[in-house]
Amino acid sequence: MNRRAFLGMTAAGAAGVVLGDLLGKTKQILPGGSQVATADVANETISFYGAHQTGVVTPAQNFANIAAFDVTTSDVKELQELMKQWTEMAATLMAGKPLAAEPQDAKFPPTDTGEQIGLDTGKLTITFAVGATLFDKEGVDRFGLRAKKPAGLTEMPIFHKDTLQEQLTHGDIVIQACSDDPMICFHAIRNLAKAARGVAHLRWQQTGQLGVKSQGTKRNLFGFKDGTNNPALNDENFMKNNVWLESGDGAAWLAGGTYMVVRRIHMRIETWDQQTYSDQETIIGRQKVSGAPLDGHAEMDQPKFSEDDQGKMTALDSHIRLSNPRAGESSERERILRRGYNFMENLDDVGRINAGLLFVCFNRNIQTQFESIQKRLTNPKLPDQMLAYTDTTGGGYFAVLPGVTAKGSYLGQGLFA
Repeated sequence: MNRRAFLGMTAAGAAGVVLGDLLGKTKQILPGGSQVATADVANETISFYGAHQTGVVTPAQNFANIAAFDVTTSDVKELQELMKQWTEMAATLMAGKPLAAEPQDAKFPPTDTGEQIGLDTGKLTITFAVGATLFDKEGVDRFGLRAKKPAGLTEMPIFHKDTLQEQLTHGDIVIQACSDDPMICFHAIRNLAKAARGVAHLRWQQTGQLGVKSQGTKRNLFGFKDGTNNPALNDENFMKNNVWLESGDGAAWLAGGTYMVVRRIHMRIETWDQQTYSDQETIIGRQKVSGAPLDGHAEMDQPKFSEDDQGKMTALDSHIRLSNPRAGESSERERILRRGYNFMENLDDVGRINAGLLFVCFNRNIQTQFESIQKRLTNPKLPDQMLAYTDTTGGGYFAVLPGVTAKGSYLGQGLFA
């Protein structure tokens, strides 16, 4: 097995912050993304079809598997046919149906690998997005699509303190599979990768998880509540302003989509665990157990930064203060929708715990939202204190394709028109 094939099979790639306390109630997601509360049914399915793809405003399931692909064909028609095939497969998988009727032809490899048989779908969602290199790579217009490249889609740069590894970063296409069962996520990625052979192959893959039975705002591996300030998933006005793209945003064919940022943030667990309780709260800017700001009493209390311009209560370089200065309208325009997971793997090559944050966020404009926040966090003159305990090694920027509104249509259809 060559090194590229091996790397394509290993975990790698992205990092994040855990979605907040909007996850306690089970919801049914209807076509177009609307939600209604339902009973907690393990085998609940979510419709693939709608104006927007699922997996963005869908309440976060307990497990995620995110995989990036490099397209190996030079034939745009083969790429187009793959997108059509993936569309049909995703709709079938999310409906909880096998990809092929049984018994399958004994003379050929099975169409469906079968490890999901007997399992509930766990509210499976599958989300597809494309990277900048699909349009233009090293100056080459690979598929005649350069003119349709969204203006806001670039390759993720190296920020201060990043140590991005090439084999864990970027990609032509990324697929996010989320479910309440990790086997269902794996089955989806495995079968989509299997169908892509000869057209695209895995570049990197990263799994993540949340606490299965925990209530309220989820916690990251530093032990702090993470996602307290995330917007409500049913806040349609926020999603319209800060998440969903419109035809006037630079690429008419991408209307109904959004931009996705993935960052694999390795957390230096052993170093963090040596910090005092008080220092940990100072670094984050929140109380560890309650999640309240240091100048507050309850988790949802808003920190009073305007009354603390010297940083006596909440340090000027604390994580929450740099990530959201609460500067009125400008901070509101920057806000992103986070949908991240924790990852816990083996030991790294020097025997340290290999764990961290699979950060995933969605925003309407990467440069004025995510990058604006990230540049503030990584400003060498006043960097986020948490950077001393984290190390971003992979991930990328991607454009989430618009939803498929009906059978017969397919993912990225407007791109190929």
